[in-house]
Amino acid sequence: MATKRLRDTRNYSENIRNSILDRRVISLFKKAEELSIMCDIEVTIIILRPGSIQPITWKSASLAQGVLTRYLSCEANERIKNFVKHETYLQCKAEKKEKQISKLEKMNEEKEMELLFNQLVEGKSINELDARQMKGDGSIIESAPTKANDTNVGDNGHSKDLD
Repeated sequence: MATKRLRDTRNYSENIRNSILDRRVISLFKKAEELSIMCDIEVTIIILRPGSIQPITWKSASLAQGVLTRYLSCEANERIKNFVKHETYLQCKAEKKEKQISKLEKMNEEKEMELLFNQLVEGKSINELDARQMKGDGSIIESAPTKANDTNVGDNGHSKDLD
């Protein structure tokens, strides 16, 4: 969902500002209804309009008062305990992903070792395996090229990569 650019409503007339507020309040009420249904929670909204004595409430004033009373009756420590900081949430997700990655890496290494062992059992000699398989940790080891198939050696015997 694309974010809309907020309007600077200070220069608008009172009627235009009220109509903008009404549209936004209706949209907010729809989102609150979706949230309460999807998460099976109690949601109430209390909006204090400037210059108005009576607040705008959603679903009803009595329901809003009941939810607010229950919220305020809880101890402050209880309320704070249930809050989750965004940083803590992201750290938990990162730790879970790191554990998942290390588990997958370990499984991958075990599969590679199993394939290597199966190749050795089938009769393949150690000389036929490539250097990565012989190391066993998945990193590539560059082996020294032989004279017969050395393509990097120039006329003067130096490697082109070293120049």
